[in-house]
Amino acid sequence: MIVPNGFKTAVMYAGFWTLFAVNFAVMFILLMMCALGVPSGIMIAVLGALVIIFKADFVITAIAPQTMLFGGISAVFASAFVGLLAVKMGFGISRLFVKVRRKCERLKYENIE
Repeated sequence: MIVPNGFKTAVMYAGFWTLFAVNFAVMFILLMMCALGVPSGIMIAVLGALVIIFKADFVITAIAPQTMLFGGISAVFASAFVGLLAVKMGFGISRLFVKVRRKCERLKYENIE
């Protein structure tokens, strides 16, 4: 059974756009985690450091200052990693688009000759 090239290209593009939509949703979630996690982690780490430096016992939290300091730093690095992972996913999906486009152009021009 011979499948026309136009149908092959339509299926390839439809598959790519489906994968792109899923990738976009995951990237959006990861970038939001990064955008919220980095400033929050910095704020918690700075607050923990200030409590340690100035012996601020009047700051009422259930968390120890050392936990706030190192937990905030950990949150910053984890959030930055998640943001870089989202950027890497963007590079991967753009590389896949170039491959799909080249394959579809070859199929299109194969039909002309």
